[in-house]
Amino acid sequence: MLRALDTLEASREVRLAEVRALADRRSMEKAAGRRTPRPVDTAFLRGLSWPGDTAPSRPGLIAAVANRHAAFQRFPFPDRTLCDDTQAQQLAGLRACLDACARSYLRDPGRMDRATRQVLAGTVDGIQRRLRPGNTPLNTHLLEWLCFAALLTYAAKTSPAP
Repeated sequence: MLRALDTLEASREVRLAEVRALADRRSMEKAAGRRTPRPVDTAFLRGLSWPGDTAPSRPGLIAAVANRHAAFQRFPFPDRTLCDDTQAQQLAGLRACLDACARSYLRDPGRMDRATRQVLAGTVDGIQRRLRPGNTPLNTHLLEWLCFAALLTYAAKTSPAP
């Protein structure tokens, strides 16, 4: 437990240093007249990442994916009143694909082949295309799926391909 706490504290310190460095750089850029940050400067703020240059441990990522996969399986399918039959079939297919990708990652612990990575990317794209502007009830389900898909994508990227 203490080792895990030390790891979290070290990653927190790295993250805080990254944010402080960005704040200092942005202050100088604003003083020089550049009001908008470049996307490359703020990339580490978007999506999932592990602070610093070292990747997280492979067993830790596998455990995180397994934990979130179990939660994903318990999360209810969207109510049929939120979409028509065609959309419900499409959503069922996307959910099944995401589940299959997670099972593949967990079956060969921490590895995902190129074909499965492509299926995962297509699934993420399919889920994103079904999001609607605003706070719609269907978005609640889809955003949960996307959070899990983001973790799975990150884990697949940081793990070696077989």
